[in-house]
Amino acid sequence: MNKLLEKFVAGGFSLALLLLCGVGTASYLSIQRLTEEKRWVVHTHQVIKALDHVRIGLGNAEGARSSYIITKNTVYREIYQGEKQKVYEVLKVIRQLSSDNPSQQGRLDKLKPLIAQKFSLLEQSIDLIGQERLDQSTQIAIADRSIEIREQLQAMDNEEKTLLQQRTALTDVLFRQIVIVVALGYALSFLLLIVVYLLLQKQIRLNKALSQEAIRLEQQAAKAKLADILETITNAFVALDRNSCYTYVNQRAGQMFNKQPADLIGKSIWEVFPEAVEHQFYHAYFQSLAEQRVIQMQEFYPPFDRWFEYWMYPSSEGISIFFQDITRQKLAEIALEKSERRYRSLVIATSQAVWITNANGEVVEDIPAWRALTGQSEEKVKGWGWLDAIHPEDRERTSQVWIQALEKKGIYQIEHRLQVADGSYRFFAVRAVPILDANNKIQEWVGTDTDITEQQIALRDRNLAQLALQQANEELEIKVQARTAELQKLNEELKRSNQELEQFAYVASHDLQEPLRAVTGYTQLLENEYQDCLDESAQEYFGYIIDGAKRMQQLIQDLLAYSRIGTRGQEFVLVDCNTALSLALNNLHVAIAQSKAIITHDPLPKLLADKTQMVQLFQNLISNAIKFCRQEPPQIHISALLKEREKAEEELLTPHSPLPTPHSSLPTPHSPLPTQHSALSTHHSEWLIWVQDNGIGIKPQYLERIFEVFRRLHTRREFPGTGIGLAICKKIVERHGGRIWVESEPGIGTVFYLTLNAN
Repeated sequence: MNKLLEKFVAGGFSLALLLLCGVGTASYLSIQRLTEEKRWVVHTHQVIKALDHVRIGLGNAEGARSSYIITKNTVYREIYQGEKQKVYEVLKVIRQLSSDNPSQQGRLDKLKPLIAQKFSLLEQSIDLIGQERLDQSTQIAIADRSIEIREQLQAMDNEEKTLLQQRTALTDVLFRQIVIVVALGYALSFLLLIVVYLLLQKQIRLNKALSQEAIRLEQQAAKAKLADILETITNAFVALDRNSCYTYVNQRAGQMFNKQPADLIGKSIWEVFPEAVEHQFYHAYFQSLAEQRVIQMQEFYPPFDRWFEYWMYPSSEGISIFFQDITRQKLAEIALEKSERRYRSLVIATSQAVWITNANGEVVEDIPAWRALTGQSEEKVKGWGWLDAIHPEDRERTSQVWIQALEKKGIYQIEHRLQVADGSYRFFAVRAVPILDANNKIQEWVGTDTDITEQQIALRDRNLAQLALQQANEELEIKVQARTAELQKLNEELKRSNQELEQFAYVASHDLQEPLRAVTGYTQLLENEYQDCLDESAQEYFGYIIDGAKRMQQLIQDLLAYSRIGTRGQEFVLVDCNTALSLALNNLHVAIAQSKAIITHDPLPKLLADKTQMVQLFQNLISNAIKFCRQEPPQIHISALLKEREKAEEELLTPHSPLPTPHSSLPTPHSPLPTQHSALSTHHSEWLIWVQDNGIGIKPQYLERIFEVFRRLHTRREFPGTGIGLAICKKIVERHGGRIWVESEPGIGTVFYLTLNAN
């Protein structure tokens, strides 16, 4: 019977393997074919999509041509050319995709000339509209070609959709075939494997039953008797061999471990509970084995968050351990001990004296704490003698409060003055509670006296301080009102000063410039009228007069601009510094072109500022860099960096620091600026903006003087100007709450730094 079963199992297993191999091969071939058909479906979709792109491109080209005819905007002609190019590129793609379809290739051969003719007619219509003689025949020809193209595209589209339907249907059929073949093959294989597995299990069970039957019969009686005894006890019990492996675990122990007893048999206790190695249980366990004596102990086991009591009984075969959960008893003991310590500490920390009286308030037992506090003897304290330590003015009130507490059987609470051992009186807070019996009768009183003298003194001082503060506030209010009146007066004087400054600006711009214009005009008239009568010296003198008048006029205009920075400035708005820089460069385009200057800049920030003054600031700094250049074309770079105010002062605002180089800590060109939501964009941050050039440089002794009004470092013959441009820059920056300074090395270049608030 066993041999026949073995043969049947081997044959069934071999058949199942062959069937699985056959199903796998068939599945592989079918999937390969399905993949190929899927590729053709995707190919057909690509052709249809390309045809749609041709239609879209032709429509876009006609739309661009119509827009150009209507608006004469050359942008639409460029769009038309782009769409035309896209159409021819898509035709090439369709040619490649339909290379396997002769009929589509034939239609494509017809379509391409039609599209070319249509584009030719569209371009002809564009040219005719440029000459304003577009005729009706061209429009008709374009419409005819559009119809022919649409018919060819529709024919190609219909054929591709037909192919798509055929290929999709074939793909669905192949997929269903694959599913059926695979499902049947794997179902049969699975069925055979189940049959083989059941037969194997049957064989294994028979063999195990025969080998274990004898052992089971021998041990069954002994195990059953021992198990009955151990399962009936209330304590948990485990038995371990000399290798610390479990040989028996009763149900109570399994419940405590939250494990099945059978799962623990044969496993080491230190593998199941590795945390126990760090506890006293580990040492007591090996001590019991080594000394062969019974050990009883209690210990808290954190993994279970419980207290256990152990009894260890060693033997030659191992060790037996009885244990039980004593968490409840242990927590009660700990809570009681903690409560006692807390009460003891509370009494020591908060009370000067703790006392006990009988139900009527009479002292019947000695109170050492009271005697130490008041200096009374034991005889004087007894009865109502404790009242003698109360201040005479407070005794009657103390007695009344005590009587009320007796009547209400409530808490006795009062503050009074008590004479202490040194004879002085101090303030004490007294509180006592009645101890009641089962009949709600007072048995005794337990009370405390706490020294609150310092609190009373502090309360008195606080009241005095509040009174003094109130008086100070009243005096301060009077001073504030006087100061407010003084500030109002100063504001009025400032308004008058500003009005006078405005009047001066008006005079400077009109009355002072008018005589200069007259001098210049009449001098030029004299020069032109009597030019033939004047010798070279006279003509030179006329030149000096005209030049001086023009310089005087420029000087007045610069002074006017300088005076108006603070008085006629515009309201601060959000200004894009990139836009302000562009406007400044537009104003300087002639000077930039003449000097062949190379001007670059990194992205600049947006900030609240006067837009006109920001343009003037950039214009003056860049104009200076162009003016004071060497023989080579000037190179100017503008950049910005957001820094914390403290870091900016430590790292970048130090005078005479080295000029920035490509390897310096300053940002390199085109480095990204922090966004508006940067972590530094707080009220503690500011923008550092600098303008760097490769000009002639400035000597160190002049770095502070160049910002003064009319301060010039060169003669007018070397470099023109009035010497007020940098003073204007400084005043603009200071109006915006910033600073400006310069660093320079003669013969290398100059860097102007300025800071502006980030918010």
